[in-house]
Amino acid sequence: MGFGGNKFTWKRRRVVNTFVAKRLDRVLCCAHARLKWQEAKVTHLPFLSSDHAPLYVQLSPMVGGNPKRRLFCFEAAWLSHEGFKELLLSSWKKNITTPAALKQLQKTLRRWNREVFGDVQNRKEKLVNEIKLIQDELEQK
Repeated sequence: MGFGGNKFTWKRRRVVNTFVAKRLDRVLCCAHARLKWQEAKVTHLPFLSSDHAPLYVQLSPMVGGNPKRRLFCFEAAWLSHEGFKELLLSSWKKNITTPAALKQLQKTLRRWNREVFGDVQNRKEKLVNEIKLIQDELEQK
């Protein structure tokens, strides 16, 4: 299927005279699957905590949507923020129904995530991209 990203999917050693890198991991598909998913692509992701690079198989291109229509998800990382518990206590409205209070809390948490906590997914993607750039530069040497 081809690939994008680093040339190698496996590396051993960090010292120049004992360094070995190979493209061991691959994605194979039959002709029927290739016709069904013609826009499929494989990306070799950056090495993070293993000597193997993870492979990302995307069967169809990402479709941009309205971020305001995205489902609300609780982020476990919020619990580590020192001001989160206080935010919850001050934001919860006791004088309205629970569904209405949850809806109000959802709006508060979305704004707080954007303004105070920061968008974890965007920060994570930035860091992974930085790691990828560094690994690409090292691969060129």
